[in-house]
Amino acid sequence: MALMTGRLGWLMLVLAIQAPAIPNAVFGPVARSDSPLNGEDLTGPVLAALQGGPELPGEWAPEAGVGAAEISHLLARPALFGREVVILRAVRREGALERVEATFADAGSFFGYFDQKLPEGLSRRQQEEELRRRMAVRQEEFATLYDQALATVRAGVAARAGEERPKSGRVGKGRVLRAEVDEWECGDLTLRLFSADQRLVRLVIGKDLPDGWLDPAFEDEDDRERATRLASAVRKDGEAVRIEGLEPIPQGYRPYCGLNSLAMVARHLGLHLDEDWMAAAAGFRNTGSAAGSNMVRLYQAVAAEAGLGMDRSSRFDEFAVRGALAEGRPVIVWRRFSHERNRLHDRVAAGRAELPDPASAEERASWPGEEAPLHASVLTGFDGARNEVFFLESWTGRDRPRRMRFEEMAATAYLTFVFED
Repeated sequence: MALMTGRLGWLMLVLAIQAPAIPNAVFGPVARSDSPLNGEDLTGPVLAALQGGPELPGEWAPEAGVGAAEISHLLARPALFGREVVILRAVRREGALERVEATFADAGSFFGYFDQKLPEGLSRRQQEEELRRRMAVRQEEFATLYDQALATVRAGVAARAGEERPKSGRVGKGRVLRAEVDEWECGDLTLRLFSADQRLVRLVIGKDLPDGWLDPAFEDEDDRERATRLASAVRKDGEAVRIEGLEPIPQGYRPYCGLNSLAMVARHLGLHLDEDWMAAAAGFRNTGSAAGSNMVRLYQAVAAEAGLGMDRSSRFDEFAVRGALAEGRPVIVWRRFSHERNRLHDRVAAGRAELPDPASAEERASWPGEEAPLHASVLTGFDGARNEVFFLESWTGRDRPRRMRFEEMAATAYLTFVFED
């Protein structure tokens, strides 16, 4: 992740874009796919599949699900309602197609990390001016793309539904995550259009679409039932405790580690949320940086939507972290990151190395310090005997959590987010 707080302006953006980006798994398989479905209009097949017709064509890649709801995305970029999609997702339950989500414009994937190289010899002020000029061009390009996508999809949906004027709807409980949407009825299907201003154009199609982010299977849970459900994902082996079932949602080449980590946890908690809508809710700006967004408020809003509280602390409380993990509540840590340590954790996860003794002065000196970039990770368990914490990243490791000594995590943590009953 580039920078996750709003306290840094254009000057730090200059420095950030010149630094090497943190590795991530891009939506490359979609963009690079040579599928025969690329550009193919799937409007008819999608509507038919949702009404019990033939299964959707193409190759679908699974991603993190929500409870019994399985989520996957198509490894192709077809068109719907006259507009090519950025990504097409399907939600299935017990094998049956429940809804389809088509994203047509997404500022996160358009801007990515704004990491263009600048000519040598420029002063700091000249660098800022050149960045502003380039960014203004990109912002104008996206504004055009956004307007065209919204107009094309709106017209296509209205024509298909035979209704020029949609109904107004609302999704979500809390003010931060609440979405104002337009809805059309097409037979027994609802076509719901999200259009976060200059951030996202998305169409969700399905029957009986819920008006909240929480999965319908969990809507009537009380506090005790929710706690039991979350605890059921915990597996214990001696002094090792692991929360099973969490899977990364690929970050792509975007400053979204804080968002993707939150989306990973949100889905585990039972919420149908993804990083793109949360970027709009958090006030992300179209600059290729997380600067200026209100991430802390977003984290609190996600906890509230799931029926939980949230404790945010600049102190890494190992006791509180262990307690939450033992009860099936993942913990998110914003921490200082270094490529050298990441490579070590890769080797440890692959079984090619062991973690050095944290009492060693040489080992502690290798931990990233105050000047290191910030990054978000999801803690999924711990080993009390080895004093290690298990964590997942937003770019890889679907079934292979990394390990870190509690001492290193405590020394490098910047903020710790513990979800509470």
